[in-house]
Order: sequence, then C-alpha cells, then structure tokens
Amino acid sequence: MKPREGAAAAVVLVLALLGPVIADPVTADPAPGPAPAIVELTIDSNGERLPGHAYLAAGPGPHPTVVLLHGFPGNERNLDLAQRFRRAGFNSVFFHYRGAWGAEGSYSIGGQQEDVAAVLRQLRANAADLRVDPGRLTLLGHSLGGFTALAAGRREAVACVGAMAPANPALYRQLEADGRVTLEPRISAYADSLFMLSGFDAGVMRAELAAAPAADVDTRVFGPGLVGKSVMLVGGERDQATPLETVFRPIAERFAAVPGLALRSVVLDDDHSFSGSRVRLGQLLLDWLREDCS
Repeated sequence: MKPREGAAAAVVLVLALLGPVIADPVTADPAPGPAPAIVELTIDSNGERLPGHAYLAAGPGPHPTVVLLHGFPGNERNLDLAQRFRRAGFNSVFFHYRGAWGAEGSYSIGGQQEDVAAVLRQLRANAADLRVDPGRLTLLGHSLGGFTALAAGRREAVACVGAMAPANPALYRQLEADGRVTLEPRISAYADSLFMLSGFDAGVMRAELAAAPAADVDTRVFGPGLVGKSVMLVGGERDQATPLETVFRPIAERFAAVPGLALRSVVLDDDHSFSGSRVRLGQLLLDWLREDCS
C-alpha cells in the first residue's frame, strides 16, 4: 500500500470507529430530513392572544423543546440562543406576555406565569404538528423572565428550568416598604417609561407587589418546589440590573442548600445581558440541555 493510500485508509478507519458525531450547531448544517422551519403561533391566554413563534429543529422528532421567556420589558430576546438550540436538535419557542409588545390584554408580573402555562398547553395540544416531545420541555428565562421560569417551573410539568440573571421582585417590594431611595425611584421611573407594556406603570407594579404573598415573589424560596427538575442558574459578574451580590448569589446559595435539588450555577464576567459572552453562554446552556434535558 502506498503511503498516501495508507493515510487515507487510516482516516476512514478513525471516522468509522467514532461512529455518529453530534454536529456542532455553530459550524455544521443540520442532517438531512424534514427541514428546520419557523412556525408563527397565536397563543390563547385567558381569552387574549399572544404572538409567538417556534423554531422547529430538523428531523421528524419529537424534539426536546425550550421555551424562552424574555425579561422586563423584553428588549433582550435571546434569539441567538434559540437558533443555536435548534441547530443542535432542540425546538425553541419565543412569545410575548399579555400586554407586552402588541399582545392583547394588560401586562402584569404575576400574569407572566399564567401565560407560560398557556404556551405549554398549546405545545402539548399540538405536539405532533410542532414535533414537540411533551416529556422534554424546558423553561429558560432572562431577568424577570428568569424569575418567571423559576416560579412557573414549580407548578409546571417540565424537565428543566433555567434562569439567566434572574430577578427577585421581593427586593423591589422591600425597598418600597423600607422607604429607601437608593434604587426604587430608578425602577419606578423606568416602569413609567415602558410604553410597550399595556396597562402598566410604576403604580401598577407597586400595587401588585404589595398585594402578592411573599412566597410568590421571593425567588430565593423557590428551590424546594423545583426538586425533581434540573435547574441552571447563570449570573453576571458586572450585572447592574440584578447585581451578583444582592440578587444572584442569595438565590444560588439558597438553592444549593435545598436537599435533592439538581443545580448548576455559573457566573460569567459579563453584564446583565451577557453581551460579551454570547458564544460561551450558548455553549454552557447547550451542554446543560444535552446532558440533563434531552
């Protein structure tokens, strides 16, 4: 055998021994089969319509499916993550809550959990058409969407729950009750500026948080309700919106103390939206999804 032929044969042998290789979702196209697709969704939540869409993974499925939950008001939508998950074989679903960005109804913090339940019902009811595996559903939220993912995850039949820079609304309520002026006026001014959230302003937010039971708005206490699911927390070292020391670490530490909770917790040297770590963030989340949620 000539040296060049021998080298070629060795390459073929190595590839054969490796067997099927999982495609890199960043650099490789999906395998042949039913094509990836995008499907527009109209979700009914208590009689009001929410706009959304599903990125369907290639192949007949059923596929594990990630539901992305945006924050407050939802400028960061993490659709780069949605596309990356799809290329790795996960469906990804994105939607707007009632009262947000043209969705019908009025916006509220607590209403987001009802909207999540409505989305999950629709995915299960249309699982065949959307190539969804109802037994492999994940909630993944950012900021206030991270709070919502963890809150809703206690009640919903999902396999995994992830929260990127999760908020803790209980801290806003405590600042108001204490009469502190270091943070609350800034939050109030911001809430008053959010014209894309129908029926919502600082007064509505304060009234809702004041009326809510503490156990419903304090993210730190959600851990016991998540036992039996895989939980992923990601924080930002330079996060100014949900600061590491006052918001993220207290949540992560309380969760870590919960017996039997399957928890991963990672801190990246980045801001609230992980602006400089998108590839690394995507890989961390994808590793978790592949290992625990697929």
